[in-house]
Amino acid sequence: MLRAMKETLMDQLEDLHQGKEWSQLLTKHQLYSNLKRRTNKSMYDVSNVRLESLLKFAQNRYSRLWRTRILRQLCKNTHSQWYLFDRLEPVDIQGNLLFIAPDMVVRIQNKWHLFRFDMQSSAHSVCHEEEANAMAIWAIQHNGFPQKPISFKLHTIAWHQGYWHQKTYQPSEKSVSNCSILLSNDMNAMKSIRTAGNRNPALLPLAQHYRTCQSCAFRTFCPGGKDLAKAKKEQALLELSTKKRLLEA
Repeated sequence: MLRAMKETLMDQLEDLHQGKEWSQLLTKHQLYSNLKRRTNKSMYDVSNVRLESLLKFAQNRYSRLWRTRILRQLCKNTHSQWYLFDRLEPVDIQGNLLFIAPDMVVRIQNKWHLFRFDMQSSAHSVCHEEEANAMAIWAIQHNGFPQKPISFKLHTIAWHQGYWHQKTYQPSEKSVSNCSILLSNDMNAMKSIRTAGNRNPALLPLAQHYRTCQSCAFRTFCPGGKDLAKAKKEQALLELSTKKRLLEA
């Protein structure tokens, strides 16, 4: 449902950018179409009753999203310069492909405002601001945008506990630098995990749910097989065996 909402949002914004407005009927049709297509691809059977319930949830949440200030302003043509970007398009940062693009960039007075829409979010925490700073890193690396963090404003619009919450951050040289260091550390940690997993799959953390296994790069030679409960016990024994060998070495 969340992915169908996001897909519908970006399609509607793209049409709005071209001067095309959607009716309520068209909006409902697009939501239903995207939701139906995604549930058909799901590994679970979704009944028609469940599908209709999801559609009602999506409609309510989606209509309230369009009441947020920035979307109302775009509908009124308040801002002439605004652009959409695909968050699935990675940017190369020091040889690493990172998915840190904003969904939308709007020029407001003398600043570029970077927006990210999250259809579902956890409670606000410090890490949210750090994640938002990644958009500034993307903008600085992107042709056509200023090179100074002070030239940007960062916005996250996220659904949490029944409401759309907008958080705004002012990036600085320090915050962008800290975010860059964090991204670098994360990438190095992931590379270490992959290297360790290639040597010994027993060193990899097991998934919490079997659905995660569907897209795991280590799936073909995972010692867990299809029984996660049994696999966790086997992994514990393998970890003890590995640690024992390391100590003896």
